[in-house]
Amino acid sequence: MKWRPVDYDAWYETPLGGLSDRLEKDLVFSFAGPVKGRAILDAGCGTGNYSLEAARNGAAVTGVDDSFEMLSRACEKAGKEGLNIGLCHADAASLPFHDGRFDVVLSVCALCFIRERRRALLEMHRVLKSGGRVVVAVLNSRSPWALIRKTKGLFSESAYKDAEFISPSSLRSSLKEAGFKQIRTETCLFYPPVNNGLFLKSFGLWEGAGRRLVPWSGAFVAATAVK
Repeated sequence: MKWRPVDYDAWYETPLGGLSDRLEKDLVFSFAGPVKGRAILDAGCGTGNYSLEAARNGAAVTGVDDSFEMLSRACEKAGKEGLNIGLCHADAASLPFHDGRFDVVLSVCALCFIRERRRALLEMHRVLKSGGRVVVAVLNSRSPWALIRKTKGLFSESAYKDAEFISPSSLRSSLKEAGFKQIRTETCLFYPPVNNGLFLKSFGLWEGAGRRLVPWSGAFVAATAVK
């Protein structure tokens, strides 16, 4: 698909996008653990959202993506902040790195757009150091958001048209098949996707209720595992 980097980044400037990004990052980086001084690969880095955050916190970051347009945007953003991030045009299912190079591999929502999921996870496993950690996040097929996003993809030009939504159990199975151990998943984003700042002030109530009552149904699934 053809990505539009400016439109992609504009999502994070909306009330819904900004809140979702904050909660997603909290979950992903809580799974990743301290990143300062660690070699991190961002597989499917897009416009650099997670690469930049990891670099701000002292990680040595390498980002890969198969879109020149997204990489160019990531490079521009890194330059504006004076962050030194290695960026590489590559397919996540065929990573151009030696075995055991990275302490942590992050991959946030990229797996939803990679048809060779198993190969991509095997590659992430290969480039991790022994005992290294992977954090993979996807769009949850068990969330009400999935139906809304799929419907949007049917009637308008949307990235969700080409997305594969993945359940927590399917993600765990894929990680296990790729050789990962100590797999743990968690979801977030239980509030309705209403792009209104006033409504979203109640997000804490939705998140608390969702985690207690339907913990498998958050729109964003993150998994952590060890090599």
